[in-house]
Amino acid sequence: MNLNQARKLIVKTGRLLYEKGFIAGYDGNLSIRLNKKNILITPSMRAKGFLKESELVRIDYDGNKLSAGGKPSSEMSMHLVVYRNRPEVNACCHAHPPYATAFAAAGKKLPENILPEVVIMAGKIPLVEYIPTGLPAKWKKFRKYISGHNAFLLANHGVLTLGRTIEEAYFRMETVEHFARITYIAQNMDKLNPLDSDEVRRLEKIRDKLS
Repeated sequence: MNLNQARKLIVKTGRLLYEKGFIAGYDGNLSIRLNKKNILITPSMRAKGFLKESELVRIDYDGNKLSAGGKPSSEMSMHLVVYRNRPEVNACCHAHPPYATAFAAAGKKLPENILPEVVIMAGKIPLVEYIPTGLPAKWKKFRKYISGHNAFLLANHGVLTLGRTIEEAYFRMETVEHFARITYIAQNMDKLNPLDSDEVRRLEKIRDKLS
């Protein structure tokens, strides 16, 4: 992707996350795969809702800084694991949307068979064990979760969504949070009706055709 275009898209997406209440303060991080050698990522200790294009950082697949701007996100290891193992993924979106993050903090998985839109848009959403921020070697654990999933609850941390584009990654974040809120409300009504297995399989086939 063109570097200037990628800068604009990341800044725009950071503002959307902030306006939606999915991040606060210096929360969250975003990245876009530029090519087979470079990644553009948000800087550490910057408010993602108020980023300047000049603050974004270009890195290589070993995490080396290749441009001016701030210090790369302390969570770049999470992004690098994704790009090294999912060649079709071109963008990562990490945020702390309240309802979904509450499920992650409580160690509770989101159900897999409730809303058709979630099955098609996000698929199964695994709960990933806690991985400490800023410790690159620890993120090797994440590899076992990556294949076949595009949205993840990160225990005691937040949510990560992936996409072929930054827009797709962002909309998956919206989908996960909307679903988490609906699930919370339904569970408090003591009524959560699952889709039957045949319908889930039908919806998964639709998803596969769209991917």
